[in-house]
Amino acid sequence: MAGTPLTMPTGASCISAAQRPMWAASGPTMETRETRQLKHRAEGDSRIVPTHPELTRLLRDHLTDFGTTADGRLFGGVRGGELPTITYRRAWIRARQTALTAAEQASPLARRPYDLRHACVSTWLNGGVYPTQVAEWAGHGVDVLLRIYAKCVVGQDELARRRISEALLQG
Repeated sequence: MAGTPLTMPTGASCISAAQRPMWAASGPTMETRETRQLKHRAEGDSRIVPTHPELTRLLRDHLTDFGTTADGRLFGGVRGGELPTITYRRAWIRARQTALTAAEQASPLARRPYDLRHACVSTWLNGGVYPTQVAEWAGHGVDVLLRIYAKCVVGQDELARRRISEALLQG
């Protein structure tokens, strides 16, 4: 993961519970996206999040080949602006069909792109990354991180006992 960190735009297009579409006979009655800063972040704030070296290479190649949109987005719609949600959804469905077995496709596994965030944070925690570091990378407070993800940490009992023993022996 060496090298210069990738810097992504700090603005985000998020869907909040209050902004989810309200369906009427003629379709949605409100916008489905809310444009705002990341939660609990000041205007212009950013954070460094580690990525797998292969993903970093792919993103750098994409930036070299295509650059960003006028407003700094990595991917934009064909007519400019945001990439439409339906475009993400179609690509996600195709990716699941390519990567997953039929049984996995029928399951909730990676049902939505957002599920990758949960999988990533759970993997970091199960990999032994300190919760304070995971919270910083994920943009959570430690209290929120532990409340949401504590149940995802599995098989850590033996490792914890070994670390305690080692700490006592060193002290």
